[in-house]
Amino acid sequence: MIDWEKIRSDFPITKNIIYFQSAAMSPLPIPVFNAIQREYRKLLRQGDIHWMNDMEKFRRQCADLAELIHTAGENITFVPNTSSAMSIMAASFKNHIQKPFNIVSMEDEFPASTLGYEYQGVDMRYVQPVEARYPIESILKMTDRNTLAVVTSHVQYATGFRQDLKALGQELKKRRILFIVNATQSFPFFPIDVRAMNIDALTASVHKWGFTGHIGTMFYTSPSFRRKYPPAWAGWMSVMSGEEDFIHTAKNAPFRLHDSAERYILGTFNLQPLLAFQASVDYLKAIGFQNIRNRIMELTDYLINGLNKLKVKIISPVARKKERSAIISFSLGAKNRLCIKTLAKNKISVGERAGNIRASLNIFNNFEDIDRLLEVVKNFC
Repeated sequence: MIDWEKIRSDFPITKNIIYFQSAAMSPLPIPVFNAIQREYRKLLRQGDIHWMNDMEKFRRQCADLAELIHTAGENITFVPNTSSAMSIMAASFKNHIQKPFNIVSMEDEFPASTLGYEYQGVDMRYVQPVEARYPIESILKMTDRNTLAVVTSHVQYATGFRQDLKALGQELKKRRILFIVNATQSFPFFPIDVRAMNIDALTASVHKWGFTGHIGTMFYTSPSFRRKYPPAWAGWMSVMSGEEDFIHTAKNAPFRLHDSAERYILGTFNLQPLLAFQASVDYLKAIGFQNIRNRIMELTDYLINGLNKLKVKIISPVARKKERSAIISFSLGAKNRLCIKTLAKNKISVGERAGNIRASLNIFNNFEDIDRLLEVVKNFC
């Protein structure tokens, strides 16, 4: 039996405000904050002498994360953000594909998923939602013989719609279309199996549900993807070195990129908070991801029932649990912004996305939090 109130006590934010903004960024629990402090204290007292060991710890961490999405550690690295990952792929496609091609994506995508491709002049085609959902048949209808890839979020940021990645991936594999997934609003809470889902590349900015702040984006690529679409850029950490040194220092001499996902690491990066992310992963594993999902569904059920009793329009598609996530968006029409301001005055933090009110529920929330939200919303009905 999970003691959710004990877990709640790990999050000091709950003493200050009622926080329904994890889809923007999740707060830190105490164990992760302590881990971040330890990493920076090491830098404070001992400087750079642990860098090589820290890089090995980072590689082990990537292997640990890889298990969560059913792949090998060599297929995982971190880049600054999802925009970086998508831009890396867009530039690679532009460099290596000569014939005309298009990419199909979703109208509701967060711009990090799409702007990198648009900037490179890629022919982007956007599927329109059907009652905030993206039926697989609608996506497939947008593809043609020149479609290189489908880019979609696992969970849509504005509505919380959760796509059936396995079913979509199977259909795309039949058509030999690349499958690129933005898992920022689902990882690590909701299960992902890149092999079973036939995912070629995946990004996940872990400041949303990873409890570590802005530390970057987990970036998965399959070995076949890396071979076919090498990156357009290189840096001293992305290339292999000789036996004599860990740095390739020769000038005008041949070199090759790492075969692994380390080819996307151009140079040094902020290891300290990234290594502390391990504390977050261990923290969530100790709770159990199935327990977390059950709790999220329990809380969202409670919010949905409360909104229905108030006859509030729910924007998120909630009829099928397999399409639900931790995000519930709803609308009071022209009163949305005033309601958000009133909630803020009552120390209740929600977001405004696509003109609607977005509440994202997390493991530190409880039913009393939701009751407080509904009390304010009731005044606008």
